[in-house]
Amino acid sequence: MRCLVISPTPSHPANTGNRQRIQALLQRLKRQGHEVHFCFVAREAVGEPDLEAMRQAWDRLTVLPYNRAQERRSKGRVFGIDDWFPPGLEAAIAGLAEEEIYHLVMVEYVFFSRALELFPAGTLKVIDTHDVFADRDRRLRAIGLEPAFFYTTPEEETRGLDRADLVLAIQDAEREELEERTRALVVTLGHVPPVPPLPPRGTATPPVIGYVGSSNPINQAALAALLAAADLPALAAAGAEWRIAGGAARAVPANTPPLTAMGEVDNLESFYAGIDLAVNPHQGGTGLKIKTVEALAYGRPVIGTADAFLGMDPEAPFHSSGSAAALAPLLQRFATDAAYRDEVAAASRTLFARYAAEVSSQAAILRDRQTLEHALRRPRALLVTDIPFWEESLGNHARIAEMLRVGRPVFDTDLFALRQMDAADRAAAQRLLGGRGRVFSIDDQPETAAAAIPAWIEAKQLLEPFERKQFSRQHFAALEAHLQAESYAIGIVEYIRLSYLRHARGFPATRVLDTHDVMSLRAQNFAHFGLEHHIRIDVPEELKILDGFDLLLAIQASEHRFLERSLPGKSLYLPHSLPPGPRIDASRPAQRIVFVGGDSPMNRDGLRWFVDQVWPCFEARGDVALHVAGSVCDSLRELPAAPRNIVLHGPVADLAGFLDQADIGINPVYYGGGLKIKTVEYLARGIPAVLTEEAVFGIEGGAGTAYRLARSRAEFVGHLLALIEDPAGRARCAEAAFAFGRRQFGRAVSRRALQAIADLGRAATALPRRAA
Repeated sequence: MRCLVISPTPSHPANTGNRQRIQALLQRLKRQGHEVHFCFVAREAVGEPDLEAMRQAWDRLTVLPYNRAQERRSKGRVFGIDDWFPPGLEAAIAGLAEEEIYHLVMVEYVFFSRALELFPAGTLKVIDTHDVFADRDRRLRAIGLEPAFFYTTPEEETRGLDRADLVLAIQDAEREELEERTRALVVTLGHVPPVPPLPPRGTATPPVIGYVGSSNPINQAALAALLAAADLPALAAAGAEWRIAGGAARAVPANTPPLTAMGEVDNLESFYAGIDLAVNPHQGGTGLKIKTVEALAYGRPVIGTADAFLGMDPEAPFHSSGSAAALAPLLQRFATDAAYRDEVAAASRTLFARYAAEVSSQAAILRDRQTLEHALRRPRALLVTDIPFWEESLGNHARIAEMLRVGRPVFDTDLFALRQMDAADRAAAQRLLGGRGRVFSIDDQPETAAAAIPAWIEAKQLLEPFERKQFSRQHFAALEAHLQAESYAIGIVEYIRLSYLRHARGFPATRVLDTHDVMSLRAQNFAHFGLEHHIRIDVPEELKILDGFDLLLAIQASEHRFLERSLPGKSLYLPHSLPPGPRIDASRPAQRIVFVGGDSPMNRDGLRWFVDQVWPCFEARGDVALHVAGSVCDSLRELPAAPRNIVLHGPVADLAGFLDQADIGINPVYYGGGLKIKTVEYLARGIPAVLTEEAVFGIEGGAGTAYRLARSRAEFVGHLLALIEDPAGRARCAEAAFAFGRRQFGRAVSRRALQAIADLGRAATALPRRAA
């Protein structure tokens, strides 16, 4: 393809992160065989040698003048999306559109998106975003920094994004935010610097730690926080040296071992060749942290905050510290523990190899016009449910919401809700579906008078006895009416009690059931404790119903194996997953024990057992308290005598914030079946936890390291006491929990499953629609 790239930032010299990104992306286009014309809008001054370097690098260079004095702020406190795109620039780019035919036009930054409208229909139009600019000013001010670049409103940014066919986000968290709002297809395309990996320095000399960064306020604040927390005399006593390069070196105090201020460095390869570890204490901000990827590309291990590794989905705890200050003890450990140095090096190599492979795969979308157009023609799925998952207040809500978020990159999804929805419900559901999805509900269809099961279904004997009991004529008729107007490649039904809806005329060819649980096995589990489950079905009937679907989504491994043995080729393992995030600070004293749960019988009975049998051993202590969140709190309010040192929070709006304050988690449920979402939350956040066998049902491995398994009251008390009183043991458990949780419940597994659904949906659209 003949490609035109329009940028306010030069590709040469590649001495800043955004320039490195542009240069690497354009070089990749060249390697893919494309003709690359670079239009540099001279918002930044460069010398003739750099202009010549750009002429040599690209097939054509056009330089357009730019006057910063014409930049305005038309939206009050913020910029409008076109405020940095003056009329003179518009006229110049319109001239380029007239004199040459381009197959693809890409603009660097959303505030140049007006250029895309100047090219004719049929031109593939792409925005390389670099960052999220909606509310960027607020995010920076929230961490004490004044914005110094472009910032706008979500509405204005969305207006710019909608001008493109394809939007490139530099990391997944930004992709998720952008795709919530725009109709354009948003994909992640990361950045791998084209630099050679360097050999290790060896172990004969004391370790050298390195940090390189500009003097921007974000870097200065993060470095200052780390330096304030670090035990510099202890590092010096261990023989370590800490070299700080770039503009950030100006903040290094003089004559303070082991610090060495190196100032600006002309040769980054030489800088990295001289260090054993790169540290990145980045806090706040958005975008991919180029200095993290750069150090890994040069073959250097990296320790950093979760913000420093945004977009890389790390699994190691030293790649996800919650703050710059929390890195200080890790640096000391690196300086004094050779085995730890090996562990950090190995994890860093593994992380970079995986990331580089992901970026290579992501870039394939730009390989040729056919590939890109194929990606733009995505299958559309219909999700049918009566669960208000957009509230995200229960485990099944979280399951469905996460499936939608992870599925957005591979297929578009519409919702058909079998319940009434007000404006707030629709807005919340729309955010989860993304800008390409649509919200429909039973409100949108005329009410149908109650009637018997349709005669044509009876004639074909399509329903099992269980389905006959669940059948709703109103829901069935409403769905059929919707399917007369809309067509889909994939139909996803939530829970077996809605399985009868697969018989609706016009139901998509690829029929998927999200099981949540194998209900017959769950009913057996309840019966073992003398309880009756609200869904009554035996194994043979359930399997017969399940066989009517093309794919069955299993939330945990043991159920997946059961379904695969019973119905070969139909089960797809789709565990609950969580996005990358920081791990908790396990170095603080253990004061806050947490439990989160909805008002289910399993949660009520489990929590009451804990309060009755375990908490009396701890309630008289003055140093710990049990904090309970969720509607399960109601079960304790009913007790005649309130136990001491229990705080009932009820439903919390910010569950992530509640869990971030946790020191220890508990899950005392002893029946139920299915995957326990709260257990997954504990593990993936690195919260040391005491869990029952039922709480880890379907989770394989990790007992004794990633969590403490309690099979009795005595074990529950003993494990909880040990975690409270042994800070070192609690810290080890926290590290193991985080690593185990990220491996088991990171998004890689769920991405593969949802891609398989999309692939099956694409294939099915080429086949004739099956008869009802």
